[in-house]
Amino acid sequence: MPLLEIRRGPVPLLLSLLLPLLLWLPAAPLHAAGKTANVTTTRNLSYGRFAANTGGTIILSAAGVRSKTGGVVLMSGGTITSASFNLGQTGTGKSGVFSTIILPNSVQMISGTNSMTVDNFVSDPAGSVLGTGKTVVLVGARLTVASNQAPGNYSGTFVVTVNYQ
Repeated sequence: MPLLEIRRGPVPLLLSLLLPLLLWLPAAPLHAAGKTANVTTTRNLSYGRFAANTGGTIILSAAGVRSKTGGVVLMSGGTITSASFNLGQTGTGKSGVFSTIILPNSVQMISGTNSMTVDNFVSDPAGSVLGTGKTVVLVGARLTVASNQAPGNYSGTFVVTVNYQ
């Protein structure tokens, strides 16, 4: 089950949530500035089907475009999507601002005793000044596939921090 952690800082509230690579995250409310912030996962990060062959990387852009380097063979079929979640506000009173997104450095995807590294996370919008209205955030990343990587259904989670003030 994904975790939701709310931290109170000296000025803003930080909302840290685990977005699943292949799992679902329920909506998570956070109160600030008179309105409630809602974060809802609408799509999970998925690299689709591929064969490791001699290894390499699979790059999934924030827009969901898949490319590769090295000997990895991209195959048709399976789901290929960037992660997507909605940031929104409900209620009355002063609107807060979603001001920054912080992405992880790297995480591991696991299948049994096997793993692959996911890193070079990117988002759209990127970095800062997300605004006060409903915002869709897309997240992509690079998957490193070893030579003769064991086949399997790999899964994991990654932490995205959204600053709401």
